[in-house]
Amino acid sequence: MRLRTALVGFVSSALLLTLGLALSLAYLARQSHAMRQLESEAHLAVTQISELLVLTHEFGLHGEPRTVQQWQALHGKISQALAATANSRLPAPVEASAGVAQLGETFALLAKAEALKAATEAPAPQALQARRNALLLSQLLADSRAVTESVQRWSLAADQQRQHLDGLTTRLSIAIPVLMLLLFGALAVLLFKRVLDPLRRLNLAVEAISKGDLSVRSATATDDEFGELSRHFDAMAVDLVSDLRHEVKERQQAEAQLRLAASVFSHAREGIMITAADGAIIDVNATFSEITGFTREEVLGQNPRLLKSGRHDEAFYRALWTRLLEKDYWTGEIWNRRKSGEIYAEMQTISAIRDEAGRITQFVSLFSDITTLKDHELRLRTLAYHDALTGLPNRVLLQDRLQQAMAQAKRRGNHLALAFVDLDAFKAINDQYGHAAGDALLVGVAQHIKQVLREGDTFARLGGDEFIVLLADLPSEAACEPLLERVLEAASLPVTWKGLRLQVSASLGVACYPGERELDPTQLLQQADHAMYRAKQEGRNRFEMSGPGDLD
Repeated sequence: MRLRTALVGFVSSALLLTLGLALSLAYLARQSHAMRQLESEAHLAVTQISELLVLTHEFGLHGEPRTVQQWQALHGKISQALAATANSRLPAPVEASAGVAQLGETFALLAKAEALKAATEAPAPQALQARRNALLLSQLLADSRAVTESVQRWSLAADQQRQHLDGLTTRLSIAIPVLMLLLFGALAVLLFKRVLDPLRRLNLAVEAISKGDLSVRSATATDDEFGELSRHFDAMAVDLVSDLRHEVKERQQAEAQLRLAASVFSHAREGIMITAADGAIIDVNATFSEITGFTREEVLGQNPRLLKSGRHDEAFYRALWTRLLEKDYWTGEIWNRRKSGEIYAEMQTISAIRDEAGRITQFVSLFSDITTLKDHELRLRTLAYHDALTGLPNRVLLQDRLQQAMAQAKRRGNHLALAFVDLDAFKAINDQYGHAAGDALLVGVAQHIKQVLREGDTFARLGGDEFIVLLADLPSEAACEPLLERVLEAASLPVTWKGLRLQVSASLGVACYPGERELDPTQLLQQADHAMYRAKQEGRNRFEMSGPGDLD
């Protein structure tokens, strides 16, 4: 049998067997995942049924229509979840689905009876209706427990099937490596007998001929490819020695080229650029083209300056070249420009390659695109110093800007005003329309106030409905009053949310710096806070200037 046929048959059989085992393992994993999902859905159903019990008790105590709506919405979710498992490997028990339907019918009777009770004024019918409601409530509780037990049994069955599938997966995962080990062992034996041993004999013959012993012949006499190779080898033995020296010289040249190629392209996942000593680009790899957008043909012979972004000054490049020439390498972050004009960040390492005489012959640059990492760092800095809802500066950034503004006011001899802004009746909006409406109102009011402030002013959010307006570089304390009036008007502008017109006003407490006493930022905020409470006491939708007594 020819070696090629044997190897093709062996490898094909191994691949088919491995593929079959892998598909079986994937099928078991999918089934196990499906069982895990069913188990999670069963746990969720138990939790939701418990919530139904809570709502049932709440309705039995208070009889509020809102509780009916919540109960019916949650009941609908449970019914849909159980119905969605009908086509799964382990559908929800019929008694569970029927029990959930029975719960809906019983609760509908209870809700109808509660409404009738509320409409009945006579004491005797009310007492009779109350007893009936108690019976319906007891029935609901008993049915809920029965449904819960059925769903728990379903969850247990799903868990048992998942464990069984996991056990099969584990055993199959162990069997695959063992089988592969056996296959590789068999392949190793085949290769040793049909490849390595003939190669060893051929190698011995080559060594003998290279030393001038042309009488040596290979001992391989099989009918496969190595037998043919042995016969050709014997025929070429006489010519081999005469060509040996020429081949050695060519091999040395090829090894030098391989060493150069290995040193340049050893890191295939990074962009690689090699230049001559004068900066002309000699070669680049495929990753270089993917990152920069330039093809290899477009950059060969060009200078790397075609990638300059303009973000770095001449001092940066002088320091780079000084380090590179002194230490033979430079590593750092640099901003370059793609062919499309887009500026991107890269982590780059430049190395100088010297010949035996110490002269620089090439420069090798290895770089990777870190633009995504830099963008992520920028987002993290933004989250650290800005409010997540409104995008305004948060308390940390406000503290820094307030300290700088106070130092600047003291140095230049001008004034600043710190206004503590609290929205009036914001809680009523939250209670009536929900937190989503409250958030939309906060964002809208923040945008309105930000539009009336000057470019150098700071508008920050402390939390909840509390904001800070920092008015810097004022010629006098009175100069802040027109700006504060604009802030009050902007805070009172309506905000539209889902067709609703949301509107509040604001109360402002204002503290100026410098004043009669030397204050730190915390004391200045405290003064403004106290003044804000006075503004609320004086009727809201106004501002009050602070005084020394606001620190007492």
